Amino acid sequence: METPDGMKRCPDCGEIKAVSEFGLNKRMADGRARYCKDCFRKRSTQSYRKRMAEQGKAVRERVEVPAGHKYCPRCAEIKAVGEFGANRAAKDGLTAYCKPCHTRVTLENRIKNHGSDRNYKLKLRYGITEDDFERMLARQGGLCAICQVVPGTFVDHCHRTGAVRGVLCFNCNNGLGHFGDNLVLLELAAHYLGGDVLWQEFVVPPGRRADGVVAPSRTYHLSQRYGMRHEDVERMISAQHGLCVVCWGRPPEHVDHCHRTGDVRYALCLPCNTGIGQFRDDPGVVWRALAYVEAAEVGGYDEVGVSEEELAGLFVEEERLCSEFYAGAVRVG
Repeated sequence: METPDGMKRCPDCGEIKAVSEFGLNKRMADGRARYCKDCFRKRSTQSYRKRMAEQGKAVRERVEVPAGHKYCPRCAEIKAVGEFGANRAAKDGLTAYCKPCHTRVTLENRIKNHGSDRNYKLKLRYGITEDDFERMLARQGGLCAICQVVPGTFVDHCHRTGAVRGVLCFNCNNGLGHFGDNLVLLELAAHYLGGDVLWQEFVVPPGRRADGVVAPSRTYHLSQRYGMRHEDVERMISAQHGLCVVCWGRPPEHVDHCHRTGDVRYALCLPCNTGIGQFRDDPGVVWRALAYVEAAEVGGYDEVGVSEEELAGLFVEEERLCSEFYAGAVRVG
């Protein structure tokens, strides 16, 4: 039976179809595949399944999913695409597994490749292994490198260089963070806890504080906790020139008091007040924190040659910063 021009018969399905329904094949006389695309796809699928069966491998059945949904092969559920994470490398832009399954698969792969999830995170964040952590902690006697009282649990590192310094407890690690590893602030805080406030001769006064209605809860809190009124706190802040008496760089937000005697000391900014609290109001701990950071800084600096031009540039920059400070500063001492 002759087929019309531009048409071809598929021997599998027996239908006469347009040649465009057949794939390209340069080995055939007409340049088209022997079977139509639908039949060729079925043959390829059967051949693939046969090869996999010979290798003892199972082939997952194709699952039809509605629009806006995707099948997760791990939990074998059809879920909305919003239940899948983003993956730009995938054709559909989504992860192969839904979010809960993806999390479990990721954890299993970390354990398989790195021994444990903690080992993976230590390598990723600090470049050390669990064995390195245990050896470091053992050298510290199992205790925090600063307070030397609480067991060390957190890896501490320099945020400037990324170098690991030691293992700290939660409080000491957070205390360093609130003071920003700043040696000057740590020394000022240690003096402050020792009863010696280093009053400044020049300060940059903050902007005028907004006058507002004082909430009754604040008045009650101040009277019950510190035996003070709102007006007393405002007078104390005014005597401090509107600045925290530790860092002298931020407006005070909290009344600071001795947790042993209950005596009110001064008003501090949030980082200084919280940092002092993390160091347990103990000047000895703050001095040890200062020595701890200072030792790491001294050991972490390499001798770098500085040219005369670079040195001159540093002096110019220092003079510029000083000029900016004194341009906005007022004498208070």
